Amino acid sequence: MSINTAPHIHEYVVCANMLVKKHDTYLVIKRSPLKKYAPGFTAFIGGKVDVGENPYEAAVRELVEEAGVCVKNIRLEAVILEIQPVKNEPYNWLVFHFSGDYESGEILSTEEGELVWLTADEIKTSQLFPSVGRVIQHILDREAGTVFATFGYAGHEAGVETRNISVCAS
Repeated sequence: MSINTAPHIHEYVVCANMLVKKHDTYLVIKRSPLKKYAPGFTAFIGGKVDVGENPYEAAVRELVEEAGVCVKNIRLEAVILEIQPVKNEPYNWLVFHFSGDYESGEILSTEEGELVWLTADEIKTSQLFPSVGRVIQHILDREAGTVFATFGYAGHEAGVETRNISVCAS
């Protein structure tokens, strides 16, 4: 092992998302068909992490900004590395998925899409981003631990390739 070597510099788009649980339903967003990334898909509420902000802070901030709600009992459910998921863009995406129990707030309307309450079964059968669809069962099971996964995209026509899925016990 070498010492004093230059660090590997990675260019990532870093995102943080929140899945809100209230009783037996979950607050998600059906993304606007006008969105550049994943238009029309069902997603957790969130967005890009700002410079100087950690993923936890970003997920809480994005939830308040986009949905107008606050959560408690926040858990890190999944960390997903997307290898070039956007066609013709060189970036990898590192996405932190959190969950939390609804605490307060009134649902806002947003240009980001339509905020809806879905059951676990409705989420599983909705049009999720391919990587999330591959790990949704782990995310919805709070006893499963945190999922760490890597997915590659050969091109949107070819779909997603699962490179690795590991679970860190809770």
